[in-house]
Amino acid sequence: MLFLLACEQIDDANNEVETVDTEPMDLPSDPAERGVPVGQATIDAGGQMAEVWYPASDDYVDVATDAADFDQFVPASLVEKVGAVSFPTIDSMAVRDADPRQPESDGYPVVVFSHGLGGMRIQSLDYAAHLASRGYVVVAVDHPGRRFEDLLPCVFTPALDGCDLSGFSSDPGVDDVGLLLDWVMDGGLDDYFGDASRLGMSGHSAGGGTTITLGTEDSRIDASLVMAAPGLPERGPRLVMGASCDGIIAIDEVRASGESGEVVVINDAGHLAFSDMCELDLVGLAETLLAPRDDVNKALLDQFLALASDGCEGSVPAAETCSATEYLPLETSDPIVRHYATVFFDYTLYGGGDGVRAGAYDEAEVP
Repeated sequence: MLFLLACEQIDDANNEVETVDTEPMDLPSDPAERGVPVGQATIDAGGQMAEVWYPASDDYVDVATDAADFDQFVPASLVEKVGAVSFPTIDSMAVRDADPRQPESDGYPVVVFSHGLGGMRIQSLDYAAHLASRGYVVVAVDHPGRRFEDLLPCVFTPALDGCDLSGFSSDPGVDDVGLLLDWVMDGGLDDYFGDASRLGMSGHSAGGGTTITLGTEDSRIDASLVMAAPGLPERGPRLVMGASCDGIIAIDEVRASGESGEVVVINDAGHLAFSDMCELDLVGLAETLLAPRDDVNKALLDQFLALASDGCEGSVPAAETCSATEYLPLETSDPIVRHYATVFFDYTLYGGGDGVRAGAYDEAEVP
């Protein structure tokens, strides 16, 4: 049962004792089960727009969570070309600008997230909000050159304003996250009680590549979680999570990463199982608004559709090594992602629990 503790802090200016109410976390024993309420905020992180998820006060236990705003990532040039575009309503699993939860002592470990090609900073809501509910401050920025809003204008001939394919030839995430880390280390997350001395990083797909690079090169990162990308950083605690029916990243390359770290493979899942992108129904959007047009680059559109459908319900697995005729339902894979992310960061950043172990799910391999 959650309860409040009163702690005393000294006001140096007036030499007075100030009483602050703290809210300890009595979390469910199942690592895949959500914990405390979650707040979400969009902030300026040293010149970059960032999204932050954080443990919120118990005052928000019965407060309805907000809908996520994915429409903000639709490029204006696309709307001008095809008309209004509106995504399905998706639960953010967080309360916007909720009051942060007052920690008992040192604050909450920080996990930085890096999105994939064609994604955006809020692409993995289930993952980010879950970690926040378990006692982490999660922060993410967009990576110009590999955002959804950069890629979509490129499927037209000629390309629309805003087309930017630079993320195919270089990794903008390394510099973006590097600046974000500078800001975090300078106390940027103090308002959310983020403890920069305990810092994890994770990323999906191309963001996994960013995680590999920075996890190797940046000693400020204490633990690295790579999702749907081949390889692991060369230092520190590290885990890679892959999907056996991923048609974008070869699962054999993910499994081979186990030689230098820990590996979890979700059987019959696809590339987007580590995000909430399937809920946007990008395939439906493309087939309705783009495919019938004669000013669309069909080759690029096909690539977009392949990426946007890999792992989504109703799509047929494309990976040659996959024997499944349909993808593992996301409601089955989501708890697996939540479980292993939680136990990994609990062990590496909180120093608790047993870490990654086999046997938690029949659908997951832990070699």
